[in-house]
Amino acid sequence: MSLDEQIIDIISTIVRRHGLPEVSVALDSPLYDDGVGLDSMCVAELSATLEKRLGSDPYTKGELPATVADIVGFYG
Repeated sequence: MSLDEQIIDIISTIVRRHGLPEVSVALDSPLYDDGVGLDSMCVAELSATLEKRLGSDPYTKGELPATVADIVGFYG
């Protein structure tokens, strides 16, 4: 599974787990209000999951990604 696919899978899993409206998650998807709809609890889980699976995450490095592509770009 590519990095893009891993990150999209992680975000999609969090969306389902938190009962958010089902959306198609793509690289250009906004992460918050008008996009995927992540709230602060989702972001905390996303940060922890990225750290666990990929060894670091943009949130603990002081970045606030706006889209899925921003997260992918953090690793590439």
